[in-house]
Amino acid sequence: MSEQEKKDDVQEREKTRQAWAAMRFDTQAIRAGEDPYPETSHGLRTPIYATKSYTYATLSELLQNHYFYSRTENPTLYALDEKLAVLHGGEATISVASGMAAVHLACSSVLQERLERIRPEKIKKYYPQSTPDAIPNMITHLNQYTGSYRLFTNLYCQLGIQTKRVDLTDLNALEKAIDENTKLLFFETPANPTVDVIDIEACAALIHEVGGKLIVDNTWASPALQRPLDLGADLVVESLTKYINGHGDVLGGAIIGEKNHIRNIRYFWQELQGQVLSPFNAWLILRGMRTLGMRMERHSRNAMEISRYLENHPKVSKVMYPGLESHPGHEIAKKQMKHFGGMIGFEVSNEEDCKKLMENFKLIKVGVSLGDSTSLIQFTPFMTGIDLASWEKRSMNIPPTHFRFSVGLEDPEDIIEDFDQALSKI
Repeated sequence: MSEQEKKDDVQEREKTRQAWAAMRFDTQAIRAGEDPYPETSHGLRTPIYATKSYTYATLSELLQNHYFYSRTENPTLYALDEKLAVLHGGEATISVASGMAAVHLACSSVLQERLERIRPEKIKKYYPQSTPDAIPNMITHLNQYTGSYRLFTNLYCQLGIQTKRVDLTDLNALEKAIDENTKLLFFETPANPTVDVIDIEACAALIHEVGGKLIVDNTWASPALQRPLDLGADLVVESLTKYINGHGDVLGGAIIGEKNHIRNIRYFWQELQGQVLSPFNAWLILRGMRTLGMRMERHSRNAMEISRYLENHPKVSKVMYPGLESHPGHEIAKKQMKHFGGMIGFEVSNEEDCKKLMENFKLIKVGVSLGDSTSLIQFTPFMTGIDLASWEKRSMNIPPTHFRFSVGLEDPEDIIEDFDQALSKI
């Protein structure tokens, strides 16, 4: 490929990208990144490139080409990255091995400097203890996925980063917590597992005042329901394992944002840490994404019907679902979400009843994770929260009688009938 051919290729890719961006969501989910697919002849579906490296006839050809080694680039992953960027309205994406890999790489790229070619005797000035009055800090919501919580509180403190946990539904509390050393604000909305809703636009404005960055974990909403980049977020992370794939058969994660930032993550942070998504997993996720919009509408519609049923059930003491007028974040959710998603939090009166309830379901499956076509329920304190101390659960506002319910795509009447018979036995 000559230099002119390479320029023409870049221009053609950008032209194709603009054509995808002009489409509506469901069309983008099916066609963006894949139609036309730029790496092959005329296959209807993106192929699986099961290769570690790419070979060329000459050194000049190698230096001019797009692909070198599959730890950093792969044609199957390219299609997935393009589709995710278009769906989120972002400039670029990097897909990685899991949602937690996405969280760690995204946060690392903001919290730590990229140091290269530093002589050993000069490294000491970068140690956190060399400037004890200027320790960088990040702010997170009180409640979040336990994997992210452990990363921030157990590992990042050893890297010299202070984590402040704040109730981000209270913007005054956030404003007080931000200082000149705050580099990052990170949260999920809706939050896992308590379904808190956080105002993305307002939080972005506050953190940007001090030059910090906002990363939003959008896993519970997906780009079908919420686009944080449009609301001021600097980066978005997604667990592709959940709704975006939607079929419970793969692990994956993604980071979406500005192209230079994503390039830095791809060629430095991921290159060093190696959390690479396999081409086969990327192919499975591409397959799942083609129905994302339709699935999210059905998840949301089912969840709305079931949350109303639970809210009126005498044995259910509390229901948290953004679509209910009783949810404290209902108005914010209406503003920043297309629909309200497929995740419900609810409580019953006592712990003994919680354990009995988990034994009674026939259709609904007991299991961790979420976003499947199959309905999944967990008793939060004994499943996702099993490795948290009691004081940690209290600090995260996880009640001892809390359930997290991932509403599947089954007929909602069948789901409600299963709840009816299960609740009748407690």
